Amino acid sequence: MCYTSKSREHEKGVIMGRDNETQKELTPRARFLLHMLVGAVIGIGGILPGVSGGVMAVSLGIYVPMIDAIAGFFKAPKKNFLFLLPIGLGAGLGFLLGAVVLKRVMDRWYTEVIWLFIGLVAGGVPSFIKEANERGFKKRYLLATVLGAALALLLLLLKKEEGQIPEVQALTPLMAAVSGAIVSVGTVVPGISTSFILMYLGWYRAMMDAFANLQVLTVLFVCAGAGGFFILTVKAARWLFDRFHGWAYYAVLGFLIVSAALIVPRFTLAWSQLVGIALAVLGAVGSYFLGKISF
Repeated sequence: MCYTSKSREHEKGVIMGRDNETQKELTPRARFLLHMLVGAVIGIGGILPGVSGGVMAVSLGIYVPMIDAIAGFFKAPKKNFLFLLPIGLGAGLGFLLGAVVLKRVMDRWYTEVIWLFIGLVAGGVPSFIKEANERGFKKRYLLATVLGAALALLLLLLKKEEGQIPEVQALTPLMAAVSGAIVSVGTVVPGISTSFILMYLGWYRAMMDAFANLQVLTVLFVCAGAGGFFILTVKAARWLFDRFHGWAYYAVLGFLIVSAALIVPRFTLAWSQLVGIALAVLGAVGSYFLGKISF
């Protein structure tokens, strides 16, 4: 799905993408709830260590329609608002849920949660490759995949080592705004784990605490930083996918594969691993069929 005549159909109210019959079967309420669910997964992905909101958006097949709707918002404001509203609500709820509940869940079921998100990513790869080849496949695009994978490995170096940078106890307004901007980058650019970057800076725990304890001023600065930088990043992403469609998609694919591979838990013969792998399969199946729905 690229910003060509097909993606422009979204702004004209014409059903986009992969499976029109599936989309027609959804009632407005069901579509609203589906978009809200997808938004929640994106929001949780934005705060889960090793994952990114952008990866989740790509895997669930809503990345390009979402980017198009935001970048071209004023061309069809009512239609785009109704499309983005449930995604935004879901993302906000997912982010808050992640901040409030994530620590407890990850402390108890870390392996299972990571496997579930790996499955969600893996299930979206076939539809992603199909969209990448929409304008045709060229062997040189595989170079972009290698470069994307290499960039993901380089960003892994940002992962905070124990004792490398001290954790801050509370975010200043500037830190909060920059943290929001970093989160927005991870939502728009698939594969960038904003959690790793925030951990490297020593801000991750402080931001989580701000949301978990509803520190209103800090949360407002985080949201302001995210909102302002998000618009700029979206414009750049839309131009990139329109101008360099194949190169951009295959670079993201390399980023996506390596990002997912890096968080695969070490295999052991334990119930948590078996349950986690089962969840990964369920996540992959769910993501695959979500990818067949036109958003």
